[in-house]
Amino acid sequence: MSVSVQEQAIIRSLEPLFEEAEAKGLWFFHESSEAGEVWCSPEYLKLEQSRGRLIWAPEHWELRSPTGYLKTLRVKTEQHVAEFNELAARFGLDKRLTLGEAAAEKG
Repeated sequence: MSVSVQEQAIIRSLEPLFEEAEAKGLWFFHESSEAGEVWCSPEYLKLEQSRGRLIWAPEHWELRSPTGYLKTLRVKTEQHVAEFNELAARFGLDKRLTLGEAAAEKG
């Protein structure tokens, strides 16, 4: 997909952030009511931008440690497992899900 002159300027303006992210092992983070939380590794963001997506100016991005994203995923996963198990119990199903590693870490 062809990238407009304006989009090319935005991508170039992100170069210092890409350099810092790659040097420090950080990811790009964006949060808004429209997009929600968006976490992108530098490689993934470059791929998306090559497809004409996520071309947002530097002020829309924050560099963060990806461990924050992992924590978010863990919490959401625990919530989904709890919801599944609650519904399974309600419907009288024997099937239950567990989070082996997560349970062991909490133990």
